Amino acid sequence: MYQKEPVIQREALEIGYQDPAEAMLFVRITHILTAMLKAPLIAVCLFSLALSFCVQYALSTSKVLEFTIYADGTTHVFYQGNVDPQSPDYLLSLYGNTTQNMVIRDQNGSLLSSKMDPNSVDVETLGASAIKVDYDTPDLVSKNGKTWTFEVNSPIDYSVLLPANTVIVGMSTAPSNLQVVDGQPLVSLPSGPASINYIFGVLGTSQTATLAIQKAKDFISTVNSESIQTPLALAKLDEANTAFNQGRFSDAESLANDAKNLAVQEQQSALSAPKQPADTNTTPILIAGAAAAAGTTAFILLRRTRAAKVAAVPQIPPSSYVAPDKEEIFRVRPELRQEDKEIVAFISEKGGRVFESELRKKFLLPRTTTWRAVKRLEREGIVEIEKVDQQNLIKLQKVEEERP
Repeated sequence: MYQKEPVIQREALEIGYQDPAEAMLFVRITHILTAMLKAPLIAVCLFSLALSFCVQYALSTSKVLEFTIYADGTTHVFYQGNVDPQSPDYLLSLYGNTTQNMVIRDQNGSLLSSKMDPNSVDVETLGASAIKVDYDTPDLVSKNGKTWTFEVNSPIDYSVLLPANTVIVGMSTAPSNLQVVDGQPLVSLPSGPASINYIFGVLGTSQTATLAIQKAKDFISTVNSESIQTPLALAKLDEANTAFNQGRFSDAESLANDAKNLAVQEQQSALSAPKQPADTNTTPILIAGAAAAAGTTAFILLRRTRAAKVAAVPQIPPSSYVAPDKEEIFRVRPELRQEDKEIVAFISEKGGRVFESELRKKFLLPRTTTWRAVKRLEREGIVEIEKVDQQNLIKLQKVEEERP
């Protein structure tokens, strides 16, 4: 009995058969301690949950929205914003019903997959913290006579870069900033609906001619600094200056572009011309002869290696096609971008028909950029595209003048 008594008292204490007052006091203290421990945890959880919502909202807020309008009315849209890294996807609203050349990247420049809807795109972020979206759309600009109108409704502040040689004739919203960058009006607008009316001004022709002459002059000076003579380019540049002084700005711009192209041709001819050895010593001659023999052998092997590829290039089919005059195209379409004019001039020099691969080789442009330029010219009615042996044949066509 003596050995079992402590056990009985301890069991009674554990199951609550001790003094009632002490037992009640023990239960209340336990409840209070448990509540005191749980309350901070609940508060921390609620605070973390609220903070996560705030962070997610802040991360999904747009940062940058830029619109760049080309001369043919196509608009390039650039969007940059932060996204929630823990979310598997991100739904982005699009401007315009038609989108082209869409590229979506993360903060490291890696391409992201997406699924297109009529007015939005669902981006698979894959843990990205930011996205950058580039695409083109023809739906934001309309034309009525000589007046072009850009319309958009943006939830955030944005900027609009208009084409060169344009004059703003009307705006529905007061801009927050307006400046000219490299001859192009740059307008900063607040969020909300807005429209900008602009035309291609007559005075702008003088500005574009001045810019073309200056670019040709700078390029010719660069070529001359390499000890390469450019007599043809300099003569054409003098013609451009004469036309400008006579008020023939369109002719001056075209002649300046021709001067630049001539400078390129003269530079390539000078670089490809064989150089004569300066020393008549026997050893250098033998070394040069050995090098020439090795070069000839390598050239023959290279020609043989490329023979199959050259043979595989399709030939332009013969036809009674007559190329239109490029000057007439420039007169009817004075609002063409400078790079588009250079493409038209090159096609004209080739008889009015070239393959798309020739354009990429001539101007050292990526495939997407070349195709974008060709499609712009097609929408303007300047070229048409034909399929020849799985390749795109670009052909100039007569441009009809627009009726007022």
